[in-house]
Amino acid sequence: MVLNNLVLKDFRNIVATTIVPDPIFNIFWGNNAQGKTNLLEAIYLLGTLKSFRSAQNVDLVRNGADQALIMAETESGGVTRALQIAVDHRAKQPLLNGKRVTRPANFFRCLRPILFAPEEVALVKGAPAGRRSLLDRAVFHTDPVFLATAQDYDRILRQRNRLLREQRPAAEIHPWTSALVRTGALIRRERQAFLQRLLPLFRRSYSQICGGNEEADLVYAEGGSDLGELQKDFSCSLARQADAERRAGTTLAGPHRDDPYFTVEGLPVRQFASQGQQRSVLLAFKTAQIMDLENLTGEPPILLLDDLTGELDRHRQEFFFRFLLDRQGQVFMTTTDPRPLQAEGFAQARTFQVRAGALDPE
Repeated sequence: MVLNNLVLKDFRNIVATTIVPDPIFNIFWGNNAQGKTNLLEAIYLLGTLKSFRSAQNVDLVRNGADQALIMAETESGGVTRALQIAVDHRAKQPLLNGKRVTRPANFFRCLRPILFAPEEVALVKGAPAGRRSLLDRAVFHTDPVFLATAQDYDRILRQRNRLLREQRPAAEIHPWTSALVRTGALIRRERQAFLQRLLPLFRRSYSQICGGNEEADLVYAEGGSDLGELQKDFSCSLARQADAERRAGTTLAGPHRDDPYFTVEGLPVRQFASQGQQRSVLLAFKTAQIMDLENLTGEPPILLLDDLTGELDRHRQEFFFRFLLDRQGQVFMTTTDPRPLQAEGFAQARTFQVRAGALDPE
């Protein structure tokens, strides 16, 4: 999977630019607040239609402009595709090969970017919602249809919560409970199927990062892959919480309340891990995610690495750089100084200096 070119117009602080990247390594460098991360964000939007920042549509459009435009040509499996997203203050409008997108999953399969950003380290130790998001984004990259299931679940959950708040009769809530059980069981099945593949890769990666001195794991709700059993377990959990839900006016069980958590040496990372262990856990998770996608698709995904040198110490950088150099997938990195990256084996990378939203290829 390769991004052949990228065209931006009125996106964030970028007036207009065209990038023809190297098929392997690309470095965006410059001082802080110049727009380096904006370039990674544009690529991420092409693969997900979402920003990895807390951004509304209005934030994506350059001040004074009516809309932002993101265009790219991608190549995967010998097939070239044209992607475009027009963003205005109200909506994002994607086009695939010049046509409106009627099946979002087809659009999402054209580009599967994996992100490593400083903000994600906090998810390892933060609230359960952040780790659920980390897990669900990884599942989505392997199967874009998962997004539609998650959106259905959120819609049903909101309606059921509204009925609970309004103290509606049980007969009125029951159909929404049944729908919630069906979609919730699907979400849990997909999460568990993904983790069944990922965990051996994750454990091995973490062991390599720490020199075999520690073991890490990712713990998720128990349960198999049988959809009927998952539905039964979810239904029983809701039944046990029925009275409490009435009092609270909200749904108290389900995949929206699951807490997937990392452990090191059997202890929860969120409570006991050092900052170095937190970074190692996230790096191992991302490394395993990359390998899993390669196994599924037959080609490496595109990697977006935001200030990796500032986030990882030298030992962890060396591990990840060796991994990147061995796999030969397309990588986009940001940094304030490209020289350490070039010294680590990226001397042939295509570099772009970013200044006030403008790019100077070198």
